[in-house]
Amino acid sequence: MWEIIQSGGPMMVPLTICAVMGIAYTIERAWVLKGMPKPEQAKSELENLEAALLRGGQEAVVEQCRQGKGVLNYVFSALLKRHTTLMIEQREFQATHEEIVNLAESAGGGDMGRCMVMLRELEDLKSELVVETEEAAREYLGKNLVVLFTIGNISPLLGLLGTIMGMIIAFESIAVAGAGDPRVVAGGISQALVTTASGLIVAIPSIVIYRFLARWADRSLKQVEVYGHAFANTLIMSSRDETSA
Repeated sequence: MWEIIQSGGPMMVPLTICAVMGIAYTIERAWVLKGMPKPEQAKSELENLEAALLRGGQEAVVEQCRQGKGVLNYVFSALLKRHTTLMIEQREFQATHEEIVNLAESAGGGDMGRCMVMLRELEDLKSELVVETEEAAREYLGKNLVVLFTIGNISPLLGLLGTIMGMIIAFESIAVAGAGDPRVVAGGISQALVTTASGLIVAIPSIVIYRFLARWADRSLKQVEVYGHAFANTLIMSSRDETSA
């Protein structure tokens, strides 16, 4: 095996690195996706975090998220950060909000106008948190998959480059020694064939594994979104309670 790798020339170095990285990231992603929480565990984690929010406020949730791990903890932390940012933005534009409400009331909307403005704010807040849920879950579940995708795409090109280099060596040998002895060009042709085969050997499994893990991540994403949306609703309701209080 080592003799075959050596016969492939210098392009076997990046191809070997690609192969090692592909194996490493495949194991890492499979480990992460296999560690997805079961429905009972996910529900328990959500309930514990909601209880901490109602009991100790966002400070208690922050502390609990710091101690936790896994995809749900990552998504919950991202939601909490995004919700805090949105609340700060709302307070900064409080004067503008009151002006809009007063305009709605003066235009004859009355309480209905105020209600519509508040409903619009809630819809915007929920929409922002829904987007954050999907982005955070995709970032966690799809991490490093782009590496596998890149390896699958560049490995054939590296093999092709090695093929060209091998053919150049073969033709240079012919130019120096003539074409009478096949052994003169055997080294260059061997290098060309080895790098071509190596590039395909690395690329084909990488692409297949990438497709498989990407589908697995998409299925897991739908499970995570359910609990993320539930926690987003709890955050919205807690902020409404604090505002009304």
